[in-house]
Amino acid sequence: MNTLLKIKEFDAHGGPVNVKMGGDGHSQTSTTVGRFVIKSIEKHVSYGKYAAWSGIAWGTEVKITGDIVMVKYNGVWKKLTDVNAQWGQYKNDQKGVTNAVLKYQRELYPNSPIPTKWLFNDFGHVSVKYFKDVNLDRKMNGKEYVMGDFIHTTPTDEAATARRKIFQLGESHGCIHVKPNDIDTMIGNGYLKKGNTVEVHPYTKKAIDSSLKRNAAGLPFEVHFYPGLYKIAIYKSI
Repeated sequence: MNTLLKIKEFDAHGGPVNVKMGGDGHSQTSTTVGRFVIKSIEKHVSYGKYAAWSGIAWGTEVKITGDIVMVKYNGVWKKLTDVNAQWGQYKNDQKGVTNAVLKYQRELYPNSPIPTKWLFNDFGHVSVKYFKDVNLDRKMNGKEYVMGDFIHTTPTDEAATARRKIFQLGESHGCIHVKPNDIDTMIGNGYLKKGNTVEVHPYTKKAIDSSLKRNAAGLPFEVHFYPGLYKIAIYKSI
């Protein structure tokens, strides 16, 4: 067993304690408690229920030609309505699609009403995905799978950061919301790194541990989320 000493704290917000319906019509669930291993750090692309705004990677080039929204999808310029079925259902209403995109852009960036990049992905500019390491080999294999809970930012918080606005993190659908600058710091400092441990503590825990005893698997850092306290704490193994 290793001793872990807390060295940093960051704001974070998970899902609600009890399941409820979110304002977007999708269920909000609590963030899954346990110890996990980071599988990947990447721009998230959705193919399911979030595939409209999140079916296109953050930062994808955008242009509006006439009343048609075009995105540079996999290196090729395509109509937004040709990207997936969610947008495809509006292929006969190109002006409506354009108006929806322009409206969202104006809400997020009032001084930049015409989008040049896709800044609408619900999971922000980067997502940290992890899995439950059932067989404790720190590799995703067998029946192990990436959790539906990610560590990520949101378009609203990305826009507030870009505009240098003060903001509070909002409740998630089960993921762990963090601030855009903080996720970059955690990645840059090697706290969030492929193979590292993420531990989600119970919602009932009402104090952040100054030190912990864990099998740190020879890794220098662990990331611990305290959902009841809206904090992520970084621990250094000694």
